[in-house]
Amino acid sequence: MQTHADIVKNAGTADEVARARNVSIHTVRSWIQRDSIPAEHWAGFALDGKATLQELALAAASKISPTKPASAAAA
Repeated sequence: MQTHADIVKNAGTADEVARARNVSIHTVRSWIQRDSIPAEHWAGFALDGKATLQELALAAASKISPTKPASAAAA
């Protein structure tokens, strides 16, 4: 499974991705560093054929850790 950082890196150079997404190169580098592409940019990556929406969602979901149930926290 690709991570968001992998998807950005495979989409081209940071400069190319920045131009394609109409954001700064610093923004693209922060996506790689945080391993997180904001959801409002997912459609652009999908339309450009860089990743499917499912791949983007799976990569985002894999970073979410379940929280402890309230009853476990009170114990």
